[in-house]
Amino acid sequence: MVNPLVDLLFLSEKRKNILLLLMEGPKNIETIREILKANATSVQPQLKKLKEQHLVTQEEDLYVLTDIGRIVVEKMKPLLDTLDLLEENVDYWANRDMATIPQELLRRINELGQCTTTEPDIDRMFELIPLLVENMKKAKRLRALLSYFHPLFPSHYLDLARKGIRVSLLIPEPILRRWVEDYRVETEELLSLENAELFTFKENAKVPSLMVADNFMAIALFPKSAVFDRKYLMSFEPAARVWGDEYIDHFQKLATRIEKLENSEEPPEQEAV
Repeated sequence: MVNPLVDLLFLSEKRKNILLLLMEGPKNIETIREILKANATSVQPQLKKLKEQHLVTQEEDLYVLTDIGRIVVEKMKPLLDTLDLLEENVDYWANRDMATIPQELLRRINELGQCTTTEPDIDRMFELIPLLVENMKKAKRLRALLSYFHPLFPSHYLDLARKGIRVSLLIPEPILRRWVEDYRVETEELLSLENAELFTFKENAKVPSLMVADNFMAIALFPKSAVFDRKYLMSFEPAARVWGDEYIDHFQKLATRIEKLENSEEPPEQEAV
């Protein structure tokens, strides 16, 4: 089925960019031309087509989105953002398991914005990822859902809390058991700090690990078939941080808070959230 409006929107990069630009507010042709780095003869025909389809109108020397145009662009932008996000790291997304991401957040995956990938260097596979550590140390508050165990995690998050960073950890029960068994002293000190909290939950079926702070968000999805590789997608955009907080909120609703550790033969004391 031929849809002239779809062709109008997506078969011209200039028309698409004009609409997105006008979403920010009215612009005259000189401003449009300057921002798009195009000459007037290439911009004018595209504006004419957008006016003919009632997406854009002209008020004196300013071009403005019509009500219809604004509706169209508001629907178009999330799709374009999603395509940009997936295309930028297409190999990563194509090979990752996203089944356990809550559906509402999956529909808003475009909010992650511009992402970069980061992973351990091949000669430092058993160390923490430098880019993540560097940004965690700059944070004022940090929330983390940790769906895998790393022997440096207990001391690392304890050090962050000692420095005054507000640390909140959400750990699946199987991971927490090993954490407490092998690093009981560190766990007890973490729980004793006023700026630290620890939660646990039962689910552990390829739930992506995620860290969100006031300065970044990073998520590590499980590969569909290969061994977990600790490869993170990292974003510094405010919308991504909001998305990350909502992700952790979703799982924290299923969790209980650990108040203190009992003796080694008993499970940690839990408080319903």
